Amino acid sequence: MAKKILIADDSLFMRKVLKDMLSDKYEITETESASETQKQFKKEKPDLILLDIIMPEGPEAGIGVLRAVMKADPQQKVVMITAVGQDSIVSECKNAGAADYITKPFDKTEVIKTVEKYLG
Repeated sequence: MAKKILIADDSLFMRKVLKDMLSDKYEITETESASETQKQFKKEKPDLILLDIIMPEGPEAGIGVLRAVMKADPQQKVVMITAVGQDSIVSECKNAGAADYITKPFDKTEVIKTVEKYLG
């Protein structure tokens, strides 16, 4: 059975770009808000979460989801999605348990390499 990835990003375009890169090899679920992401995490038990740092609920929403996920399952693999120039936030995410991060704009090779690093 294909491994599951939860893509959490408020941008439909970004979710589509990531889904197009990954859906041939992985089962994809998408969410666009922090609250929806937490619900889907509990329901789907994904193998990996690609989580946007900036969500519609505010600049801390992605980090809040990360903290809630790591509290519920410290073994969960979460890769943060960040815009260029958010280095201090990336550091905060790593301290909160994020496995890695991907920088927007995406490089397909980098995305696939990062995902395969955690899913094999």
